[in-house]
Amino acid sequence: MIRALKAGFLQTSLASYSLAMKPITRFPLTDLPVELALIILEYAARPTFDQADLYDARSPYSSALALCRVSKTVRRVVLPELLHTILLPDSRHVAKFVYALRMQKAYGEKGNDLHFEYAPRVHKIWIVSDCGNLAPAQGLPHTHRAYALKLFESSLDISLLAPILLAAPYLALGWTSLDLLVECLEYAWKFRVATHVDNEQSPLPWNTQTLTLSCTSPTTSPRWERLTDTPHGSAFLGSISHLSINPYVCDHKSHTTDLCRGHRLPLWMKITPWAYFKSLQTVFLPYPRIKSSVDQFALAFTGIDSHVELLTLSASLLRDHCACDCIPKEIKGFTEIGPGEECIRSDDVRLKVSDSFIRWYTRDGWEKVWACML
Repeated sequence: MIRALKAGFLQTSLASYSLAMKPITRFPLTDLPVELALIILEYAARPTFDQADLYDARSPYSSALALCRVSKTVRRVVLPELLHTILLPDSRHVAKFVYALRMQKAYGEKGNDLHFEYAPRVHKIWIVSDCGNLAPAQGLPHTHRAYALKLFESSLDISLLAPILLAAPYLALGWTSLDLLVECLEYAWKFRVATHVDNEQSPLPWNTQTLTLSCTSPTTSPRWERLTDTPHGSAFLGSISHLSINPYVCDHKSHTTDLCRGHRLPLWMKITPWAYFKSLQTVFLPYPRIKSSVDQFALAFTGIDSHVELLTLSASLLRDHCACDCIPKEIKGFTEIGPGEECIRSDDVRLKVSDSFIRWYTRDGWEKVWACML
């Protein structure tokens, strides 16, 4: 129904047809009261992150992008909806986003009507790519590496991207994107030192509250030292309130339909420097309800409708276990919980099941969970 409404709102005038009646011409959208027209445009522009299609097959931003082409006024109304949650799944998307920031800078310098301040409108941003000046995507195929090497041609690009990335309260990164975060933090930290006399009393140059780390191979050690060994990195970790971790997606045992069997924790949680997360309150771990015998072809190409279980652990639980070097391998199983229900085992452990299905794909399942639930 939502998509049907959006399709209708993309028309410059509204009309409906009946099999038993002649076409009924309705009044143009411009005849509506301004307040109602704005509500309709904002609603129609909302990205369809819960869509059944793969994101690379049909962009969840397609309606918003189409509306941006209607007029400058409509574009200005629609952009906040488009920018609220930004998905940049690879270096090419990051490169295009940085190019858009360059254009906005040029528009601002020229006083162009197309200029729009992105930073205040970005609430969530997902970057899972190999990019950054410090480690230019050495493991990427040649084509993707070319994008990554061109991505940050000068410090100007970091000066444009850092305010956007660090302004978002919700930040999602892959371990391959850690170098980009380090560069943005370093830039923001230097700017803070240069503009504030009393650095200890000045506010931190980022708004990040919830940090999501995408899955990585259990055999690969996370590079925490890139953050813990620098003043800006350790300050960043110390300011995080909530940490979301995606269990290893290629490990089918992390997908569960039997709550009594328990939830496996990512192996690298054992070497996570929990002591640096001084403000951390909770850790979220989403698990799709997918059987281990699922058809892998369907999982990759047609998708599997699945409820998602969101396991919440208190930070104090992990700190206590870390102090005695005994982070558990899994969390003990729960009794059966239905869609939309929540089970609170203690102040430290709880589990909630999504009230609706999410079409799960191997390629962008985590992105959908993050965009819709976290």
